[in-house]
Amino acid sequence: MTRIKGPRRGSRIAPRSPRQARSHATVNAILDATARVLDREGLDAATTTRIAEVAGVSVGSLYQYYSHRDAILMALQDREFDKAVALLETVLAESNLRKKPGETVSAVVKGLMELYSKCPGLHRVLAIEGLRVAKPDRVHAFDLRIVGIIRHFLAATGSTIRRKNLEAASFVAFQSVRATMLASLLERPPGLDEATLVEESVDLVLRYLVR
Repeated sequence: MTRIKGPRRGSRIAPRSPRQARSHATVNAILDATARVLDREGLDAATTTRIAEVAGVSVGSLYQYYSHRDAILMALQDREFDKAVALLETVLAESNLRKKPGETVSAVVKGLMELYSKCPGLHRVLAIEGLRVAKPDRVHAFDLRIVGIIRHFLAATGSTIRRKNLEAASFVAFQSVRATMLASLLERPPGLDEATLVEESVDLVLRYLVR
């Protein structure tokens, strides 16, 4: 009797099936459509019916993936968390340790600003609704991960950092920038455009962290 061999260890993973690919595309279409509706029409207009219409799917198809609007908002928040983590992992990689502090801080702040400015309506809604729809442990896990990335980079940077408590410094630096950016989205203060906000935030962080 011939023995049927299973996949060898280290063999390539089978490509995603057409059905999986369609599901992935549908999910992305729903999330992208929600972000567009929030940006252009606001939260009140972002009903599941309207989101499905903009996404080009039936309401029934939408409900196969998300049982209600809050579930979509939670998924969008997770996606934005992933983008922020990917940004910091890239900019604060050890391969960038030799760059000047101003370059590194500027790259982080500009990257975060770009994330927020791409979908300002979405981030305004997440700033207000995020803690209501998301489980606190998910937000906490994101914060811990971001702080961990920053702390690791600061520790590797060495003597140029003027703060003694790197855990606290990482938390304060990140939350100061994020809170300022979210507040600017919500309040739209006069005289504070994106370029000015980036410049002020970079100066704030450099003066706080660097000798």
